[in-house]
Amino acid sequence: MIIDAHVHIKTDEEGFERSDIKTVLRKMDENGIDKVVCFTLGSGLEKQKILAELVKPYADRFIPIAFINPNDPDAKEQLLYALDTLGFNGVKMHPWFSNFSVANIELLRPIFEILDERKLYAVIHCTSEDYRVHPVMFERLGNTFPNVTIQMAHMGEVMAGEYAIDVAKRVPNVYLDTSITSFMAVTDVLEQCPDKVFMGTDYPFYEFSMEIMKQKLAAEEVNKHEEMKMIMGGNFQRVFGLKK
Repeated sequence: MIIDAHVHIKTDEEGFERSDIKTVLRKMDENGIDKVVCFTLGSGLEKQKILAELVKPYADRFIPIAFINPNDPDAKEQLLYALDTLGFNGVKMHPWFSNFSVANIELLRPIFEILDERKLYAVIHCTSEDYRVHPVMFERLGNTFPNVTIQMAHMGEVMAGEYAIDVAKRVPNVYLDTSITSFMAVTDVLEQCPDKVFMGTDYPFYEFSMEIMKQKLAAEEVNKHEEMKMIMGGNFQRVFGLKK
């Protein structure tokens, strides 16, 4: 089973026609992708409601999580609604778009206490050269909420990949995703922590075919073909107990 853990779905945005639900399904089929973790292109409860309706007919293909801004006064209520009413599986957060720091545990606590109690899932954007987010911040977050599976999206690309790998190796519930990462970053995780990585594309900003080719070329470079299968779906299946 091939699973992409980082896909955006268009709700009401202009200029993102490539990420409408039908196009995403077609691209998944063309590239042999069985399931994707999906979220909207921004926060706001109305967007989450639209996403829920879009993916409802394709529940076997899409794993939706809610894009939440923790600065919103009703962030906790938005998350509870997304989980209990919309049937979502966790949360997506973006420190740059939402202007918060991953180091601000108290801001994140109301959301993460819910995720921790229910043993759910969080995907958090992490690229370099932004004071609001750095891979080392995920260590405290992961240790504070050990029941949350935390996906460090982009694994600190472009300049902080080594820190991301170190954190993933140290903290049991922190995982990495390969979206927008370099070829060399994938070879590094194949050699150092192949059991702690999910494949991600960041569609529509990158193509599924590009990410799959990157995985295959990296595996060929370091002769880690079985490890590549783990990253391309095996790890996600194992962590979340998905059946083949």
